[in-house]
Amino acid sequence: MLGLGLALTLTSCRREQRAPAPSASVSAAGRDFTLQARERHFQDELTRSNTRFQAKPSLGDCAKALPEKADLSLCQAAESALALLAGPPPATPEAALTRLAASALSLARLADRLRYLSLEELTKQRLVAGDGGVAPKPSASGAVAGALSAVARAQREHGAGHAEHPAVALSEGPVSQLLGVTARLERDVLRNIGAYLEYGPTPVRHAALDTVKGLHAEHPKWPSLEHLLREAAVLEADPELKQALRDLSPSDSPHGPAQSAGTK
Repeated sequence: MLGLGLALTLTSCRREQRAPAPSASVSAAGRDFTLQARERHFQDELTRSNTRFQAKPSLGDCAKALPEKADLSLCQAAESALALLAGPPPATPEAALTRLAASALSLARLADRLRYLSLEELTKQRLVAGDGGVAPKPSASGAVAGALSAVARAQREHGAGHAEHPAVALSEGPVSQLLGVTARLERDVLRNIGAYLEYGPTPVRHAALDTVKGLHAEHPKWPSLEHLLREAAVLEADPELKQALRDLSPSDSPHGPAQSAGTK
């Protein structure tokens, strides 16, 4: 009897040491919770973006900043694509992604052009502020570097209370202001695409992947989009989708901030 009691005691100890395997119902509950959390985040993001775009954000007066016809056309195209986002909600995720892709691409193209024009604007103002409008013609790289240095110096002096310094106006030209608005709206649209790509149900994520593939083909050098792809690859659990996202965003892509001053 003593031996039998000892054997039962040892068996009981072994059972206590081994954690029971989760039942099928517990595992299913965990998966359901993950799906519910994903769906909740997806709906929250859609609500946020819908509120944002129903407010009808605008680029403002394009003609004020862009007198050239070709540049003005870029701005007007972006404004038209943006206006579609304030219309009635699309019937399907695919329709929504089509609208978003058109808006994102037009805003990105406009932002690229505005960055170039903004450097020109800063360079000209730098010459006027520094030399009274009379200065030798510097090289393009030297002028740009000088302009950027002047802006940084002006910001420091402005913070120290020298608001009347002439260089303070360097960052406040119409092109620079339009660039700031454009960059913010580009981030908003890409974030909306990211909601479909990161949090939608699996079929929706596949549709969003097709959308970003198209955007990547149309505009390969797009840091904001590459940033979105890297984020989506980290979150993705489906092996096929994860690999496809990694293929679109190779490891040697630049890991700096998005095209605009802020991040997504």
